[in-house]
Amino acid sequence: MSKEVNRVSIILAHPNINESRANRELISSVKEMGNVSVYNLYEDFQQFFDPIIWKQIMLESSALVFQFPIYWMGAPYMLKKWQEEVFAELSQTPMVIGKPLQIVTTVGSSEKTYRSGGKYRFTMDEILRPYQVSAIYAGMKWQTPIIIYDMGAEEIGRNLSEGAILFKEKIESFTNASQLNVLSNW
Repeated sequence: MSKEVNRVSIILAHPNINESRANRELISSVKEMGNVSVYNLYEDFQQFFDPIIWKQIMLESSALVFQFPIYWMGAPYMLKKWQEEVFAELSQTPMVIGKPLQIVTTVGSSEKTYRSGGKYRFTMDEILRPYQVSAIYAGMKWQTPIIIYDMGAEEIGRNLSEGAILFKEKIESFTNASQLNVLSNW
């Protein structure tokens, strides 16, 4: 039987997680779950990404999650840097091929502002399309993004609670599915 791989690796990209209620609460809801590793690009890695370390991380991962707030219709700088320095090299390799790629993101505005005719004129699916294309190019399995809207609204607590539940359920599905895959490879 092959080595059991059911670790979910979360790439957290928030420039100041301690001052972010939304992303701090979301990551807190899953970081203590079994088989979850959180890699905070702003605190753990600063400016250097060692490709050898990341190859091992990806080899031991059954799923990859990018968690970040939307900044100017994209991810914060360090996730972009990680994608260019690490993900580009790992794409189309056995370390990522066939593994799920999940986006978990927060936005300050309501869902209705992200639609044709809305304030921003584009849906979040359209804004996140580059991540979907990256997953396809890398040979990964694109997952429907988890988007938590209205982080600037009064109902932030309810929205975060619902988002945290979805996030936890998704992590559980990744670890359960990978355990089933390992057993079926017997």
